[in-house]
Amino acid sequence: MFESMASHSRLASSAAWTIASSVNRVLPEGALPAPSWAPGRLLKKHQRTPMRTGVPRRTLSLCPDCNREAVEAVIRGQNDVAGFRERPGIIDAEILEEGGRILMRKACETHGPFEDVLSNHPDFFQRMEAQSLGGDFDCVGDREVHDHGPNSIRAGRGSYLIVDLTNRCNMMCRPCFMDANGVGYVDETDMEDLKTIFDRAGSFKPNREINVLFSGGEATLSPIFLDAIRHAKSMGFHRLHVSTNGIRFAESRDFAVEASAAGLHGVYLQFDGVSEEKNKHRGLGNYIEVKLRALENIAAAGMQTTLQVTVVNGLNNDCVGEIVRFALRNADQIHGVIFQPVMFTGRDERISTEDRYAERYPLSQLAYDLQAQTSIDWRPMRDWYPASAYAIFSHLDDVLDRGLERGSLFPDMHPDHAIMSPLLVDTDKGKAIPIPTFFDLGRFMQDVVQITDSGRPPRVTRAMVLLSLLRNFNQAKAPSGLGPYELRSLFEGSLYRFTRSDDDWSRQASAKTAHWRLMFFNGMWFQDAYNYDFATIYNSNAPVATWQGEISFCAYNGGGWRKVLESVHHTATVADWYRNHGRHQIYAAGKKVHLVESLSRRPEPLVQIEAAPVGTFFTRGCRDLEMKRLVRSGG
Repeated sequence: MFESMASHSRLASSAAWTIASSVNRVLPEGALPAPSWAPGRLLKKHQRTPMRTGVPRRTLSLCPDCNREAVEAVIRGQNDVAGFRERPGIIDAEILEEGGRILMRKACETHGPFEDVLSNHPDFFQRMEAQSLGGDFDCVGDREVHDHGPNSIRAGRGSYLIVDLTNRCNMMCRPCFMDANGVGYVDETDMEDLKTIFDRAGSFKPNREINVLFSGGEATLSPIFLDAIRHAKSMGFHRLHVSTNGIRFAESRDFAVEASAAGLHGVYLQFDGVSEEKNKHRGLGNYIEVKLRALENIAAAGMQTTLQVTVVNGLNNDCVGEIVRFALRNADQIHGVIFQPVMFTGRDERISTEDRYAERYPLSQLAYDLQAQTSIDWRPMRDWYPASAYAIFSHLDDVLDRGLERGSLFPDMHPDHAIMSPLLVDTDKGKAIPIPTFFDLGRFMQDVVQITDSGRPPRVTRAMVLLSLLRNFNQAKAPSGLGPYELRSLFEGSLYRFTRSDDDWSRQASAKTAHWRLMFFNGMWFQDAYNYDFATIYNSNAPVATWQGEISFCAYNGGGWRKVLESVHHTATVADWYRNHGRHQIYAAGKKVHLVESLSRRPEPLVQIEAAPVGTFFTRGCRDLEMKRLVRSGG
């Protein structure tokens, strides 16, 4: 009987959608709004610059050896930054399919041929490319921010603004994309540079929300770490995070509380496996104990943790499923997981060809390894989407809420470089299920693009989104207890976390629902000189904020810009720094972090925020979606 009722409900919503969409197609399209944060009217799909996709295709890349020589010429004083900007070692390259793989091939007249694997699952690779929404606005008024020759960012705002506070670190890892503690100098960001960075961050259009990610080295070693958070918060940036190995958070709960009070929203925690064996390459003697304590202290301070996993083929690719299970078991502390295939830069820049072939981990392999290592029917060709698909819902919010000072977070990264899969988590049972098992996410996203492109008034747009939500929901295949009411609540809550930002955003976005929650698993591919594709640089998802403006993370680390800028701007030599400031502790070769307090039973949440009544999005709009009542736990 239940299945019959669910089937009738779905048929009714499908019929209503068919009628509504038929009428919508007959009517002339309306114009989209032109909000103040944008360079013009919001873009419809056909107006967006398409991503460079397709196989085979030609592109421009780097010769790893020419690029290294160009960097070294600046360091030796034989060239300057301007010279490197225009001549970083560019060569022609081809992306092609051969032998069941997607390859990049290129040849330098001086240094010979290079080859690298982009994907070992061509069908998956092409599925991701086929679902690209297209790019965001071209940037306007960004001359002081994006002036890096062929490596310049030309479009969009990105999802993460990476702010390196120091190149010092309290570990000595391999891999390390920046060779922390190994370059002979110390480079510290001071408050004057930091203020310039955040002044520039809001100086051009599109002026969108962005996740600020304080990084390093180890950002928590910076003497301005807490002041940097406070300043960013005062400038209206509320999505404040730190990328960290977690040692400082493990050592002191007070430190975690102080960081939260300063305005830190979340922590991206280095986490390469669930055992000491899988983390020996990090050099820390009590790695797992440190991570568990850090998770405990971060949660006690009211913040969320995203696990940040560097995946190296032959090292820890066989335990990505264990990491997912760990995240699901600790869903009250962990927000999600980002898997990042190793990039051969920094400490691994001179890797041998043999080792590079052995350790390279194509992004597509992640989806297939998770299918093999889990038991939740996680299907690569059904359950994974390009991470830029998030932008469809960002655009929806921009269409609906037209008076905001900043646009929604808009991830328009290339589909070859970022993938995502949302799981529905039953927090009571600790179980998870891929969303497409019971909800046609692909068709829903197509519906939303069609709805927003039609340019209807907000009330009509919301009604059609609701119809689409219902018609794509198969309740007969959904977990017991999940109905249209709960589904709509999940959608609204996810949209709020992704698109809103106000003074109380962090607390509201961290609110936990009682039973169901969405957990996102992402794969992020960062380029090095061996697989560098200039066609994907112009709309970087993760710009690094520097004294020379904002530079794509791939260009900064994989294209040599970090070494160039640090060589002419560093604070002091290591010897001078130690003489004036003393040595900081480095945990390597099995050295353990001394943790004073023993691990205790995980604390109850300090606060709980109740969600707004369901229906807010569809009746009053996303701006009114708010968590209404703050109650003490147990109260």
